[in-house]
Amino acid sequence: MPKISKKRNIWRKILRVFLTLLTAIAALGTVAGAFGGDLSPTTYRYICLMVMTFPLWLILLILISIADALWCRKALFISLVAVIASAPAIWNFSPLVLFGPSEGKYADCPKIKLLSYNVCNFTAMDSIYPDSTNRTLSFIINTNADIVCLQEASGFSYDKRAKAVMNSSQVDSISRMYPYILLCERTQMVLSKYPAKVIPTGYKKKGTNEIATVRVTVEGVDITIFNVHLQPFNLANHDKELYSELTTIDRNDLIKHNSMDSVKSQLLSKIQRAAEGREYDAERLCRYLRSLGGPNVIVTGDFNDVPGCYTLRRLADCNMHEVYPEVGFGPMITYYDNNFYFRIDHTLYRGALKPLRMERPSVKFSDHYPIITTFALTNSYKQ
Repeated sequence: MPKISKKRNIWRKILRVFLTLLTAIAALGTVAGAFGGDLSPTTYRYICLMVMTFPLWLILLILISIADALWCRKALFISLVAVIASAPAIWNFSPLVLFGPSEGKYADCPKIKLLSYNVCNFTAMDSIYPDSTNRTLSFIINTNADIVCLQEASGFSYDKRAKAVMNSSQVDSISRMYPYILLCERTQMVLSKYPAKVIPTGYKKKGTNEIATVRVTVEGVDITIFNVHLQPFNLANHDKELYSELTTIDRNDLIKHNSMDSVKSQLLSKIQRAAEGREYDAERLCRYLRSLGGPNVIVTGDFNDVPGCYTLRRLADCNMHEVYPEVGFGPMITYYDNNFYFRIDHTLYRGALKPLRMERPSVKFSDHYPIITTFALTNSYKQ
């Protein structure tokens, strides 16, 4: 009996050491993901991966903490420290706002309904156009937002040669609803019921990363809107297929693709280059905020990056505030194609604006979901 007891004690010690080590690794990964957005992706290579995988590290930490509670309670202290340190990032990723701002308090304020949507050039993901109507355009019309910021919006035409299918009545409806239709940069579009004009940035380089600047006048108040489409990952179809196979954990497919080499050459290098490109975009956007922004600003669009990323942290340095952590409940997904389930579309604000709510309709016309934010223009509100 003493020998059996001694063996059990040895195995218990081994288990505790193993759980403590796993807890430390998960805690370090969680903290790195929480604070990685403060670091330059160019200087700290692949730190962007820690930010992207932050939810996975957090889930791993929670699962290991459950095991710690059963067999290694001393290791729970490590988890507790990591969670406390990462609390702002956890809230940013998955806020738990049970009761949003009191809309009654802002009843006398003008309201602004803002729709931001990467429309994938108005092409339907399933290639279905019922009765030759474009469901993306129908959604925009039915939403009836005051201001619409579209990314990847080339193809707004009912020309029969156009890639996307849309009919003249839809285009005419848009034109009647929005007297101000602004085509900005290469593929950005802003529709506004209020007076609006494009603000030139002087940026000459053309590419897939675009920052369109528009000034809208609402009830006599100027609001500068930056409609952004930042540096994408530029993943080819075979890259997306590889990622999809990795996330479905099909061992045969992994062996077939010699996955580790493929991941390093195909995915990681492209993710790193995209992060470096968005760092440049972030610095350019901050310059525009200082020189063109003014007191009342909205930044919205397809950031191609996740909560806590470098771009959002830099915008916070420019006194910009994210909407979703202030009004949201639980994690939000805005991109869903090829098992890439991320929130990469964001809206930020500053000045005489108060976000009241944010919605994400579950329409799968594009590879992105739209996001709708309702603001109160508080400069007319008297305390």
